[in-house]
Amino acid sequence: MPVRITGSQGGVNSQETQAHVHPFKTFTGTHVGLATLTHPFIQTEPSTVFFTNSAFGISMNQNVTFSGSPELIFDGTDSGAWTSTAGLGTWNFADSGKVTITLALNLDSALWEDSETIDMSGRTAITGKVDLDAYIPANNSMNVQFGFDGGLLGNSVDLNDYIDTGDFTEQGFVIPTSDLGITFLIVDEMTITMIRSGGARPTVKFDDFQIEEIGEPALFSVNLNRADKFHIEELVFTYVDNITSLTTVNVDGSENATSPFLSYNKILGLSALTNGFVITRVKDGVTLFSATIRTLGAHISAGALPDTPLSDGTNTIVVLRAKFRRDLILTGRPDDTLTIQINDNMSDLLQFTASARGSLEVNGN
Repeated sequence: MPVRITGSQGGVNSQETQAHVHPFKTFTGTHVGLATLTHPFIQTEPSTVFFTNSAFGISMNQNVTFSGSPELIFDGTDSGAWTSTAGLGTWNFADSGKVTITLALNLDSALWEDSETIDMSGRTAITGKVDLDAYIPANNSMNVQFGFDGGLLGNSVDLNDYIDTGDFTEQGFVIPTSDLGITFLIVDEMTITMIRSGGARPTVKFDDFQIEEIGEPALFSVNLNRADKFHIEELVFTYVDNITSLTTVNVDGSENATSPFLSYNKILGLSALTNGFVITRVKDGVTLFSATIRTLGAHISAGALPDTPLSDGTNTIVVLRAKFRRDLILTGRPDDTLTIQINDNMSDLLQFTASARGSLEVNGN
């Protein structure tokens, strides 16, 4: 049936389907006719941008293992560590060597105090373990902050941003001192405050808090010019390692192609990572998502799909692609970031890189 655009009156006896254009009613703030919107033409070019680090370039197979003489905060027995004190809530500091907060309410908190002061110059990160026994990340967060002599210092950070909140087994975490804003400060206190907006009350176990001396997380970023706008369609992770391959033997005894011997609970030949590398998306200064990857299985569970692996019988390459249902739009603004933080020794891999692929606007914003 033909369609004819007419004025506001239209033809009431017409057999045609008509689209009527009516003026905007300023006294009600509504309109009852056809609304036409315009959008500036956007020209894009296919682009691939690698995650990079100023010191390591695109090579993410780095060793950031922590060593030296860490400052112990809590190791399960509290022996020789900082003094643990419950603020609000039901805290158990001797729960089979762990700290447990049970059925937390909003603003339940615990405090760890040292009898001596700690100079954070030269200290690199806070590490620990967390076990989410009952936890809904949409309603809960765990804020970590340091202090001195009863006053808070630096930044309060949400532990959700450094862990996999969908993992309900014990997992390690790493918080750089720079994120906490205490790199050059003197501290003697640490607090954990539970934030709850509703829903089921969380129960969480903590363990092995310490301040690391040697070893620093390596942060890799998708770096853009400030005026850029990048429409990201997928993230591509590429691993290469020297691992055993299986050879398929035909019925007549002849050899067929080799296939790599891959385990779901490793990353090629690398055992499951202790802390994992963390993929984080921040927009307008707010963390939208954070995923921690320790194994190939975790990679796939997080939505990455593997391409067919290639192997020459000695070295194997595996590519995993994490596609987005709709484009992730990244700009070059400093509060708009996409990062991967390496927290373990991944140097045994022959290669590890990650890239963002999509379309880059070529006519600015």
